[in-house]
Amino acid sequence: MKKFLAVVFHLLAFSYAVSNGQNVTLLGTLNPYPGAAYANIWGYAASGREYAIMGVTGGTTIIDVTNPSTPVEVAFIPGPLAPPYEWREIKTHSHYAYVVSEGTGSGAGMQIIDLSNLPTGASLAATYTATFTRAHEIFIADGYAYVVGTSQGGMHILDLSNPTSPLQVGYYGASGYVHDVHVWNDTAYVSSADTYDLVSVSNKSNPQLISQSAALPGIYAHSGWLTDDKRYFIACEEFNVIDLTVWDLQDRTTWDLVVPSWQMAGPSPIHNIFILGDYAHISYYKDGYVVLDISDPTNPQFAGQYDTYPGSGGGTYNGAWGVDPYLPSGNTIVSDMSTGLYICRFEPPVSSVEENQDVSLDFSLAQNFPNPFNPNTRIKFTIKNPGFVTLKVYNGIGQEIIALVSEEKTEGTYEVNFNALGIPSGIYFAKLSSGNQTQIIKMSLLK
Repeated sequence: MKKFLAVVFHLLAFSYAVSNGQNVTLLGTLNPYPGAAYANIWGYAASGREYAIMGVTGGTTIIDVTNPSTPVEVAFIPGPLAPPYEWREIKTHSHYAYVVSEGTGSGAGMQIIDLSNLPTGASLAATYTATFTRAHEIFIADGYAYVVGTSQGGMHILDLSNPTSPLQVGYYGASGYVHDVHVWNDTAYVSSADTYDLVSVSNKSNPQLISQSAALPGIYAHSGWLTDDKRYFIACEEFNVIDLTVWDLQDRTTWDLVVPSWQMAGPSPIHNIFILGDYAHISYYKDGYVVLDISDPTNPQFAGQYDTYPGSGGGTYNGAWGVDPYLPSGNTIVSDMSTGLYICRFEPPVSSVEENQDVSLDFSLAQNFPNPFNPNTRIKFTIKNPGFVTLKVYNGIGQEIIALVSEEKTEGTYEVNFNALGIPSGIYFAKLSSGNQTQIIKMSLLK
């Protein structure tokens, strides 16, 4: 593990000199609709190419970002325009993009966009309206879409076995209005305005509330994401009262608040957070794209920033709406509400890191080779102390894909093959664990 020493945070507040581009390189930008307003963003990769799918006033733009210095719009799908409406949320499944908004009029409902003809173009395959026509957010996991913030207020669970004809198989309403949701395995982590709630979705037709956080004074439980070990939930509150809280969920029946307050300096509300390995990638409205080192989730550390909204004027909600750090290239795409697409590259500040002495040459996980790969790659690791060893592969949102090793091992160097046949392109992680030691590498699958 690595710890950043150059910048120290206090849990309640901190200050630092902000300069655009700290440990983040801007690779390219595109503002395809000057004067329009942009919303959330999500990435998609296929056939060795990468795309940004971004909400904008009146529809959804799809931009080829394979060459980040020269991004090119390849498709635009019209959507609800009234009242006018730019706010859209997007996720992908198979070769489809699912887009929801709270807009009304033509195109209202969950739009299902066929991406199979990219980069030539994309088309609207269907629009789901059976159980809702307006929604605030969508999350997709394990072949199900979880749609929240509808007129009913709760969480709709849709089976995507037939991607263009989703079937609602369950509905959850016990938490009241649900603003956002993150799903891992059989559990939904629900942000429900006043509290964060843990909901069992093992039975999709009958979701059940497991536990509920305390309601913190003055905050709005907006959104959040799980750390890779699935123990901590890092939550965003949006109204610039606290910004981030960190909750320990080792005991699923209790939300243990281990970081009661973490906040950027200045009047910039936080928006959305996405976790990848030891880093949290955050859209921070006026502060743009912000990266935190969360190798110790109980003590987040500033690691990088690119301010897409360097101006200080205007209303509260300007600048970065969304980020996606999960493209196979390792690039991060950012949507700025006023100026569109930013393609960035975060690089940890090498000059300010120190290796944790607990991880020694007695225990090492080498970078896979080849990397990027398709579909096979070799992973080598060394252990000097005999014991039970696991080597597991996870996808970009922390779901376990396969256990390559799970057995007692004697001292030695080992090499295993990871065959990703049948697994989609994307960022994957190999995690080696033995005793109290863990190492993780990032791998890029390009098909």
